[in-house]
Amino acid sequence: MPFVSGPSAARRFFDRLAPRYDRINARIYKGEWLERVRAELRGPRILDVGVGTGHTTGHLVDAVGIDLSSEMLRRARYAGDLVRANFESPPFRDQVFDTVVFAGSLYYLSDARKGLETAARLLRPGGRIVVLSPATRLLSPFVRIFSEDEYASMATHAGLQLSNYVRLNWAACLVTAERP
Repeated sequence: MPFVSGPSAARRFFDRLAPRYDRINARIYKGEWLERVRAELRGPRILDVGVGTGHTTGHLVDAVGIDLSSEMLRRARYAGDLVRANFESPPFRDQVFDTVVFAGSLYYLSDARKGLETAARLLRPGGRIVVLSPATRLLSPFVRIFSEDEYASMATHAGLQLSNYVRLNWAACLVTAERP
């Protein structure tokens, strides 16, 4: 079991990490990964789950960032809207987003499968989910690691079609799924 699991633990962890988050993120989140994630975003209405300080979507005026951590949101540089809330019970109507992005956040949810179900419900028909996530079991003491087959199973269960799973290097993967 990863040491950060569930909304309360994640909120406390990221509240404490917030002052150093941008420096850590700059070292971990490779520039080419950022470009790959951004290239997968579709439509004007984008929801960034676990937005942190806005690294992935902060430049988009129609984006919405959601995070549990008030400290992260306080430090965010964000052109769109920011919401402090738990994605597991989001304060949004169904079918309002073109893309839901989990850039380093899906594995912090209590139940990733239910998280993808929630994301699918929030997507408009034809909408897309984009996941940037660790892909090596070496990181499993810290976060949940999902295989390509597990992503496919979770997507199918959520009513999504897995469209792509790409290993970015030994440590990370980029996953996309679409709502028919």
